[in-house]
Amino acid sequence: MTGHPAVDLATTALGSWAGATAFWFGVGAVIWRLLFEPRIKALEKQLTDERKRCSEEIGDLRDRIKQLETVWLLQTPQHLRAQMQGALSEQHAEIDSLRREREER
Repeated sequence: MTGHPAVDLATTALGSWAGATAFWFGVGAVIWRLLFEPRIKALEKQLTDERKRCSEEIGDLRDRIKQLETVWLLQTPQHLRAQMQGALSEQHAEIDSLRREREER
C-alpha cells in the first residue's frame, strides 16, 4: 500500500475485478464442458450417421435409375432406342465428370 487513498482504492478494485473475471471464466469453462461438449459430440455423431445414410441412399437411387432406364429402353420402339441410348450416354458422361470434380475438391 502506498498510503494514498486513490491508489489503494484502484489497486483493490483492479484486484477484485481480476478475481471476478477469473471466477466467471472458470464458471463458463465448467458450463461449456458439462453442457455444450456432450451436445456437440452428439450432433457430430448424428451428422456422420446422416451422411452415411444419405450416401447409401444415393447408391440405391443410382441403381434404381439404371433399372428404370433399362426397362424404359426395352419398352420403347426400335427407332427411338438409338436416340435415347445416345442421350443417356451423354447424361451419364456428364454426371460422371461432375462426380469426379466434386471428389477432387
